[in-house]
Amino acid sequence: MELEPIPGSPDVLTQIFRNDRGLRAGWRLFIFILIAGVLPRMVFFIITRSSGGRSAGPASSAITPWQSLAFECVGFLWLLLVTWIMSRIEQRRVGSYGLPLVRSALPRFLFGYLLWGFLPITLALLVMRACGAFFFGSLALHGWEILRWGAIWVLVFLFVGLAEEFSFRGYMLQTLAEGIGFWPAAIILSIGFGAVHMGNAGETRLGIAAAALFGVFACATVWRTGNLWLAVGAHAGWNWGQSFFYGVSDSGLQAQGHLLEPSIQGPVWLSGGSVGPEGSVVTLIFWSVMTVAILVVYRPRGPALVLSDAGR
Repeated sequence: MELEPIPGSPDVLTQIFRNDRGLRAGWRLFIFILIAGVLPRMVFFIITRSSGGRSAGPASSAITPWQSLAFECVGFLWLLLVTWIMSRIEQRRVGSYGLPLVRSALPRFLFGYLLWGFLPITLALLVMRACGAFFFGSLALHGWEILRWGAIWVLVFLFVGLAEEFSFRGYMLQTLAEGIGFWPAAIILSIGFGAVHMGNAGETRLGIAAAALFGVFACATVWRTGNLWLAVGAHAGWNWGQSFFYGVSDSGLQAQGHLLEPSIQGPVWLSGGSVGPEGSVVTLIFWSVMTVAILVVYRPRGPALVLSDAGR
C-alpha cells in the first residue's frame, strides 16, 4: 500500500520557517543567539569542568583596565564575526546592523561621548552634590599619571560601549523588530539589558531599572539616527566620566587608576549606595529626560525601523 503525500504539507513547513524575505526573523534570531551566546558559554563550561572547576581566585572590588579591555575586545570581535555570518545568510552588509563605517560615524560618536555621556554624568553628580549626597573629594592621580590612566580607560570604555551596544541594539534589535515591531523589540531587549546586570554583586533594584532605562534611551537613538554610533559614544562617555574621571563605583566596583577620590552619604535612593550614581533616582530622571530629548531633537526617520548602510 502506497502512502499518499499530505496535501499542502510543504506549504505549511514553508510558512513556519520562511516568509517573503527568506528565513523568518525568529529563526534567524535563534541562530544568532545560539552562536553568539550559547556556544561560548558551553565552551566556557567545558573548560571550567575540565580544570576541576577551579576559579581564578577571590573576586576583586576593583576594575582592572587590561583584563577588562581583553574581555570586551574579544566579546565585541566575536559578536562582529557572528553578525558577519548572519549577514552572509541574509545577503546584506555588516554595516547595515548598526555600525556602518561612514563619515558621520566619528562626529556622531564624539557628540554622543561628550553631550550625551560625559555631560549628563557630570550634571547628575552636581545635582547629587547639591543634595548633599555626593562629594567630589581630592585628586588621586597627578602629573602624567592622569593622562596615562585617562587614555587607557578611554580605550577600555570604547570597547565596552561597542560590545554592549552591538550585543543588545545591533543584530538582535533589528531582527526582533522585523518580527514584532521596533518598540516592542526595544522594550524586551532593554528589560534583558537590565536583567543581565542582576549578576553584578553590588546591584540594587533601582540600579537594574536604571540599566533598563538606559537601554530604552539607546534604542531611541537608534530609532532617530539609524545607527549605533551616538549610543556607543554616550555609553563610553558616561562610563569614562563615572569610573575614571569622577572615580565613583559602578555596580560596587571602582576603576583602578581613577582621577578623584569621591565620597557619598545619605539615603541609598539618592546616593546610589553600592551601585554608584546608576543606583540613584537622579540618574533615572536624567535618562528619562534624555530619552525624551532624543525623540524631540532628532527628526523622525519614518514609521518603520530603518538601519541602513549609509546611516545618516
